[in-house]
Amino acid sequence: MKTQVPKLFALLLLPLAVFAATKPNMRPGLWESTTTVQRQGAPPISAEQKAMMDQRMASLSPEMRAKIEAAQKKSLASSAQPHVHKSCVTQEDLDKPLAWSDGKDDGKCTKTVLKSTSTEQEVRVECASDKYKSSGTIHIVLSNPETYSGTMVSNITPAGGSTTMTSTTQITGKWLGAACGDVKPNSHK
Repeated sequence: MKTQVPKLFALLLLPLAVFAATKPNMRPGLWESTTTVQRQGAPPISAEQKAMMDQRMASLSPEMRAKIEAAQKKSLASSAQPHVHKSCVTQEDLDKPLAWSDGKDDGKCTKTVLKSTSTEQEVRVECASDKYKSSGTIHIVLSNPETYSGTMVSNITPAGGSTTMTSTTQITGKWLGAACGDVKPNSHK
């Protein structure tokens, strides 16, 4: 089973997208970010979805059930591996507050800036949809204009559900150069 990832996680794929109130002390150009996610707790699915899954699993042959369980374990192990993403940050992006998303913010998330300097940002994000309720804190530090690191801790609960999954994401970023090559700027997506 593939679980949709709430928007809260998408924020991590935009390097330093949380710098909203203060111009970040970083170089424009091609950036590479690496994220590593550790999850605890049950996947954020509703009680109804879990009952349907349990019913389907019970009706499967032992061999098929074993294959599905192996695939689920492999997927979980894969999600704990570092993921690398490249993005292009322009001077225009740095001169104005950076976007929270790729321009498709549906208004279901609220963001509260807890700390905002040119080298450090801390933001609280809360999102709600008909499927999920999530909250988290993102903390990013620019150690110099060419590197950053940060952490995001989030809790995700299915709407009407009682299980919560907690994720801790470590993120690091480094400037690769002034030219972005094939990577399109965030502001042009």
